[in-house]
Amino acid sequence: MTRIVQLLYREMRALWPVFLFFLIGFMLLAFLIKTALADFSIEITVLSNTIVGALIAAKAALVMDEIPLARKLEHNRRIVAVAVKTFLYGLATLLMGYLERFLEAYHRVHSSSGAFQYLIDHADHHRIVVWTLGISTIFALYFSMFEISQKMGEGALWRLFFDAPTITKGPQLSRGFSTAKRQD
Repeated sequence: MTRIVQLLYREMRALWPVFLFFLIGFMLLAFLIKTALADFSIEITVLSNTIVGALIAAKAALVMDEIPLARKLEHNRRIVAVAVKTFLYGLATLLMGYLERFLEAYHRVHSSSGAFQYLIDHADHHRIVVWTLGISTIFALYFSMFEISQKMGEGALWRLFFDAPTITKGPQLSRGFSTAKRQD
């Protein structure tokens, strides 16, 4: 029993920061879509879907780094790794969106051909595409930050964003920028 508890603890410890990233990203996406649809009096409820989606996305992102494809992508430019992973997750999101609508339709009409026709006729294709693009963008941000973190080293990205800045005096502070007053 102790081994199971230790395994769950390690899983949650690895999953927690990734889950928070996706939860915040998906909540922002849901808020944007909900706000955009409010003008048309279209209500959507997404809190439970957002939490479950963030858990699934976090675990899927961690699993992706352990499969052979991820190892092959390590030998390419980082932009290729980010693009391939983002494309795969975007495609999976699109397919899952249509699968969800298909299962809802199947529940209504009780036949595969009827559900497929119902999906074609009644699915809100624009909404599925918007969700797919939004989720793909969040995955692209995650994979980009992951690659930057790998390049910078363990904890460097955290320190970059959350440690207090070091104040330096002199020319290093203004490197790359002119401190001279503009003459108009």
